[in-house]
Amino acid sequence: MKFLIAGFYHESNTFSPILTKKEDFIEVEGEELLDYFPGAVHAFRAAGAEVVPCTFAGWMSSGVIEEEAYRYYVDKIVAQIREQKNISGIWLQLHGAIYAENIGCGELFMLRKIRKAVGYEIPIAIGMDPHGNLSPDITKYANILRAYHTAPHEDQQDTYRITAEALIDFALRGVKITPAFVRLPMLLCGDTALTRDEPLRSVIARFKKMEAEGEAACASFFISMHSANTENTYPAVVIVPRKPEDYHRAMARAREIAEEIYERRHEFRFEGDLVKPQEAVDMACDSEAYPVVISDSGDNTTAGATGMNTYFLKLFLDKGDFHGKKVLISTIYDKRAYMLLKDREVGSDFDIMLGAGVDEWSQPVPIRGTIKAKGATLVYHPMRSGLRTFAGGLITVSIGDLDITISEVADSFTDMEQCEVGNFKAEDYDIIVVKQAYQFPDLVKFAKKQIIALTPGATYQDLAAIREQYTKLPWTLWPFQGNDK
Repeated sequence: MKFLIAGFYHESNTFSPILTKKEDFIEVEGEELLDYFPGAVHAFRAAGAEVVPCTFAGWMSSGVIEEEAYRYYVDKIVAQIREQKNISGIWLQLHGAIYAENIGCGELFMLRKIRKAVGYEIPIAIGMDPHGNLSPDITKYANILRAYHTAPHEDQQDTYRITAEALIDFALRGVKITPAFVRLPMLLCGDTALTRDEPLRSVIARFKKMEAEGEAACASFFISMHSANTENTYPAVVIVPRKPEDYHRAMARAREIAEEIYERRHEFRFEGDLVKPQEAVDMACDSEAYPVVISDSGDNTTAGATGMNTYFLKLFLDKGDFHGKKVLISTIYDKRAYMLLKDREVGSDFDIMLGAGVDEWSQPVPIRGTIKAKGATLVYHPMRSGLRTFAGGLITVSIGDLDITISEVADSFTDMEQCEVGNFKAEDYDIIVVKQAYQFPDLVKFAKKQIIALTPGATYQDLAAIREQYTKLPWTLWPFQGNDK
């Protein structure tokens, strides 16, 4: 048996003002590619199969992909697949929310080209992020779909292993499987849909039971990616039957679970307090429980926001008195400011404007202080493969009781490993502002209090307030007009 591995990872935020270009992506091939997906690779090798790496390109999340860039990667991957003979199956890692300029749904675009190259006899499996905006047409081209069962994501390699094992099984039996797909008439903020909380905790437990007992090869809930105005910005339940004759039963089960999720739609909640930005600043400074982590939810870089917003910086500078508390704003992406500071000595003074000025929320702010430390960012680590990828530089500057990390690339402080490579210590601060909405496990453990600030930006969390931006979705979706009975 011979299985090909390839992929493209990108969560495309259509509300971002910046196009994502070819030079923004990290591209890997050969053995380096295989190191990204040990879950799938080990499954193939355990079955005695040959594993052929093609190309993988990725960037976590940012604006819509420039057409030329996406066509380049798709054409390269398809050409590599076309060159191979006697293929038993194709394993792909695709995000689920890829959106390209003048193309639209990136997953469909790539899959159609792959099928044109290899036909429909070869099974295709895809490991995906649950924040996917899937077209129902994806089931015409892919036989196996599975989303991670965790949000925040911690089980990527489990998903890759399970999809690879299903691909091996389907190839050995020579079966053609169509996934059961049911779309829900609603729109969710992904930051309210955490698998450690209800209602998704129960849903995922049910999916795991179905897979463990053989009722389904894969069972998934695609939460959707709400910061995207696309035709497919809907949640979906996807169940992959083990046998072709089980399709109708899988479809019935998918409908049943989708209806149950919809009935529990009011149970989706943010973790922590959801407040206006100024209230978040005041609450943090007045809190008796420390450390406090504030989410700058409108500028969440892990969901494609720019990471450039200076909104919270202005609020803290205006406040001035933090009641004796030490504050860190981590991080502000401004390559120009980073380049101005990168060659200066630690301990030296500076006087610059910080803010890229790409929109009204990232306007420059004058800051004057001392360079405190230099480090790096680990912005690209979505696969949980154990690899470290250094994506850019990071400089920590100090303005009295307020510190700021200034990054060379869009970044977010999600785990303690980033403190190590960034050369700063979370425990030095009483208040930390991060470019997130929900918090990743390390910060949940760290924080004594979590506050989610309803800040402006490309990942704004109030769906009803930005209804007019969803020009490709119907008004009948919950929580929009006339659909809450």
